[in-house]
Amino acid sequence: MVDKSLPNSILQLLKPQQVRGYALAKGWQRVPGVNGDIALFQHPDGKWDQLIVPMDESLDDYPRRLREVIDNLANFENRPVAEVLNDLLSPDADILRYRVISPTTGRGTIPLVDGIQLLEGAKRSILAAACSVVQPNSYHPRMSRTEAQQLVNACQLGQTERGSYSVSIACPLRAVEQDQDLLPDVEPFARQATALLMRSIARIVLAIEADNVPAVFEDVPGAPVVSANLCEAFLQVQPQDEQAILDVTASWATTLPPKTPIPTKVRIKQEYFPIIQDISRTLRPVLPPMADLFVGYVASLGGQPGEDGRMQGEATLSIVHEEQIQSVRVDLSPEWWGIAHVALGTHGILRFRGVFHRGARVHRITNITEFAPVQ
Repeated sequence: MVDKSLPNSILQLLKPQQVRGYALAKGWQRVPGVNGDIALFQHPDGKWDQLIVPMDESLDDYPRRLREVIDNLANFENRPVAEVLNDLLSPDADILRYRVISPTTGRGTIPLVDGIQLLEGAKRSILAAACSVVQPNSYHPRMSRTEAQQLVNACQLGQTERGSYSVSIACPLRAVEQDQDLLPDVEPFARQATALLMRSIARIVLAIEADNVPAVFEDVPGAPVVSANLCEAFLQVQPQDEQAILDVTASWATTLPPKTPIPTKVRIKQEYFPIIQDISRTLRPVLPPMADLFVGYVASLGGQPGEDGRMQGEATLSIVHEEQIQSVRVDLSPEWWGIAHVALGTHGILRFRGVFHRGARVHRITNITEFAPVQ
């Protein structure tokens, strides 16, 4: 049954060349000797499967014919029609998808906080992988490499795809300029980053499932580097629902099929995340706790009256730390609680000193001093 939900306005944007290029990249073979109005394709793995691609987008029935092609592709690949359409619309980009699957995400929604964390974690995972392409280290103190920033700035956020809660990010192959005359055999930087991301997280999951986590830290020739930054990015993506799982999938640009096999799907189960946190702690250099200066605003304010009746207790602050917005919890005295209460009501900015302690998604700052509003 052909999917009628694909609007003509979107289908009209597809060019015949894009559809033909996609089919060829997916292993379909063009049947020779067919008249010039259509291009006929068959797949070696499906004797009776055919694609009839119109060659002229000005035809009145062009959208209807494309619906049939996309529906056939989706059925053959066992993927949602929306995914196939999005891949067709971005032939020159690798598409990464971060999909949360749980009993509550079937209608395509997710708690707001989880959605924000999913977007930020996805961005950080791409940034971490890109930094590891430039410098294959197990930890990046600053993820501000020029090429990595260029890639992230060029990425495009796709629409949510139903059936779960899915974020799709298109990474254009031409995001970072390279001198192809000098480096003709080098893959585009974007492909190197997306491939490293998939290989690295696959290496982590395979080691966990083989009960051989120490293998992640072994220096094996040809094995993808695993960084603490990448682990921390996926910890930020971790769903709060205990029954949820996270699927990370990749669709490669049809204009540049991979030269070597790259994982296209990695499933991270909820029980894997504590192990990923342990891996991150091992990869991150151990530094003595030192007080630092922080600036941020109050996200939420808890607490209860003390013996003197004044409010005191825990607050959650949003701060900028290591070039990222981080959520941290702090314990506030009655005086500081009052300052935080005023700042919460006026959306004011606070400054303070303390010692940062890393957690999975929410961190903690202790030994606080100099807690005051920024004038």
